[in-house]
Amino acid sequence: MKIKLILIFLFTIVQISWSQDCDFEIRNLSNILEGNSELIDKSEYEKIVRISEKFIDFKPKSEFELSKKYPRIFKLKDSCYTFSANPNIGIGIKKPELKACKYLLEEKGYSNYEFKGTYCGNALIEISEFEGWGFLSIDLKNGHTFSTMGKPLTSQGETAISYSNYYGEEEIALTDLKTKKQYVIGIEGWTTLESKVIKNKYYLKLESDFQTKCKKEMKYLKVERKN
Repeated sequence: MKIKLILIFLFTIVQISWSQDCDFEIRNLSNILEGNSELIDKSEYEKIVRISEKFIDFKPKSEFELSKKYPRIFKLKDSCYTFSANPNIGIGIKKPELKACKYLLEEKGYSNYEFKGTYCGNALIEISEFEGWGFLSIDLKNGHTFSTMGKPLTSQGETAISYSNYYGEEEIALTDLKTKKQYVIGIEGWTTLESKVIKNKYYLKLESDFQTKCKKEMKYLKVERKN
């Protein structure tokens, strides 16, 4: 109960602090994959024929099925799976590995995972922790893994977009599915309502949120890789 009250208090303080600034500011969290974000007009956004992003040939697969078929990649040790990853200090990955763990221990806290299936040659695992969540995409050829806060979406199978809001900051990640390099940005006080995609260019509709003293409005953003 005390933890919930503390979290509510902190969230309220954050809301108040954000309410002082109504600007749309993009914070660069990672640019290992060279990317670009730019605001566009509503008219340009509406000209884009909406194509729903989806997993190509997404197939539900259980933990047992994937562990049996790919034993070299999925090795369970001390209630955890460990995968190789690109170190990226910008978004909190400081070691060349990512983990999916299950435990509820006083000294470790809470962590859980769920195998969701496969897409574009990757296995997808959803992670939930005490103060966080996200998804791991594991390459089924070599075990190389990348992490996103939101569910990765792709229409071409070359790049994937993901977005999720963490205590008022929208995190948007563009990932090269081959190299696992990422371009990640954060936008405080905004949340993504919908997105469109054409040839690996992503168009997002965002709404101002968590800004109690700011006028409600919409912004339109184009996100793409430079090369």
